[in-house]
Parts: sequence; C-alpha cells; structure tokens
Amino acid sequence: MRILPITALAVALALASPASADETLSAKNAGRVVDALIADLNGYFDPAKAAEVQKALRAQRGALIQIHDRTALAEALSAITLKVSGDQHLKVSVATSDAKVAQISDAEQALIDQRIAYGLMAIRRLPGNIGYLKLRYFEQGPEGARLIDAAMGLLQYSDALIIDLRENTGGGGASDARLLGHLSRTPLVMAQLHWRTPDGKAEIEQRKVDTPEAGPLYADKPIFVLTGSRTFSAAEGFAYDIQANKRGLLIGTRTRGGGNPSNRPAPPLGFGLTVFVPNGQAIHPLTGKGWDGVGVQPDVETPLEGALTEAYRRALAAAKPLVSTPRSEKERADAIADPAAALLADQKL
Repeated sequence: MRILPITALAVALALASPASADETLSAKNAGRVVDALIADLNGYFDPAKAAEVQKALRAQRGALIQIHDRTALAEALSAITLKVSGDQHLKVSVATSDAKVAQISDAEQALIDQRIAYGLMAIRRLPGNIGYLKLRYFEQGPEGARLIDAAMGLLQYSDALIIDLRENTGGGGASDARLLGHLSRTPLVMAQLHWRTPDGKAEIEQRKVDTPEAGPLYADKPIFVLTGSRTFSAAEGFAYDIQANKRGLLIGTRTRGGGNPSNRPAPPLGFGLTVFVPNGQAIHPLTGKGWDGVGVQPDVETPLEGALTEAYRRALAAAKPLVSTPRSEKERADAIADPAAALLADQKL
C-alpha cells in the first residue's frame, strides 16, 4: 500500500539525461495534460477544495497550454495546485527523462532504490558510543524493513541513538513502521489514515508498528530525532509519532507540513508527467490532530547546522554506558567537554 509519497520521482530526475526535443509540448498536448489533471482531481479527499483547484486550472488553461517545456509546465501546474489547495502533496512532477515514456518501469524503480541503498545515507558510531542513523526516505517495500533490521543490528549496542531526518522527504510503509517497532517494548501508537474511497465513502486505517519477531533492539535507550524544513510527509509522521508517544526528543526546526497521504498510484498525465493526488488525511489518535499545513514543532528548536551537535551533546548526557574502560571513559569525557570538536575530529581520516 502506498502510504505517503516516496522520493523515487525526484531521484529519477536526478539520474535523467539533459532535456531533449522530446520534452517540447504542443499546445494540444499541453491541453491534454491540463485536462487530465483536472479529471484526476476528482479523486482528492476534499471534493470542495478539489473543485476550487479545478476552477483555477480551467481559468488559466489558455496560458498553460502555451507552455511547451515539460518541466516548466509541471512547475506552473504545481504553482496553481499548491496555492489554491494549500496541500504540499498536491504536486505535478516530471517522472521520466523522455516525454515518449509514460513512466519508469518497476524494474527501473527497483534499480533506483538499490542504487540509493533504500534511503540509507549514513550509519555511524559517534565518539562516546552514540549511534547515528540518517535516512533520505522511508522505503515502502520489504527491503526497507530489512534495511532497518540491519541498521539497528549494528546500532543496538550504542548507548543513545540519533535519527537524522533533516533531509528525509517521505516514503512510508515498511521501513518507518519497522523502525518504530524497534524503539519500544510496548508498541508505539501511529497515526490514523482517514481515506476517501473511489465511491466517495470514508474509511479509517490505524497504522501499526512492525515489531520484529525476536523483539525490539532499541527499546529502552534515549532517542533523539533531527528535523528541519525539508523533513516531509512520512518523515514528519515518524517524528510526530515519536513526539506524541513521548519516546524521544525532537531537535532542529519545524518540518514542512505535508500530512495528506495517498494509497493509490500517482496518476500519469501523459508525456512523462504525473501528479500526486492525496485521497486521505493523517490524524494521530493521541492528539486528535495532524501535521498537515502546520508541520511538526521540535521540542528543542535550534538552527539546522547546529542540530546534530545539540542532539549529540544531549545524547552524551543521557547515555548510561553498560561498561567502561580507561579508553572509553577518555573518549566519552573528551566528547562531553567539546561535542562539536569530537564530531569534527570523527570525520577526519
């Protein structure tokens, strides 16, 4: 099930070849894209808001069909959908490097996910035995759960854990539920997803953590989560879950504010363009609220460039080493005395 938008399309763009003649749209073809977008908005979770966006698109159709570049058209369409709806998820994207290709294949998507290690950016033991895990997105498939198990297997003997989501733009599904499943013996409460079905009915799905059969690997030790303005969608949901359950401390800046998911494939608009149309809302049962439009406010607000140092300082203070040696005690004491210097020295060869 597609829970929250993944970053695959953005990654595909990054790997794409430069613009070619195939990316030029005629007025007729651009009109087809606009009309397809208007039709697809019928699946939006809020029919009244969808009608407002459709009205705005129709009013500007004449200008939109004069745009003959796919990227420029996607940006122009997104400017309208985002402004009118206020929904950061309701966005048009360029999905392929060639306008003749409607969408990337499953095999190509699998290769992309493999090449970027299913969202893993860094896993590290910081001085003083503090664990560090940085994720670019939350992989939705079973590979994501296996990645989390492998990462937590390596980090389980650290004395505190920093989870860096400052560059995490979403995803969801297997890996976020699995990571939460490793962090508590009593299952943490996740958000509810309020879906609008194709026939207009309402359904509520309670997301649940995925606790490993052998038990969680990081159930009792301190957790710190880094957030920022790029933290989006499922990453915001993860941070919100941590905060609502009082399982860890959020450090950084307010997140972007995208809380409306979709459990349907992103509709293709033709010519390699696609649109993400949310057909649901995320509401957390512990708060009765969500983060769409407002973001997640960290417990400790600090500039992004200083967030890791602040979290590291707090992690060192909260950690309770199970064993000590003269060497480990010196490493820990040096890190406590100057966390920033310890982090900098750790990055040197």
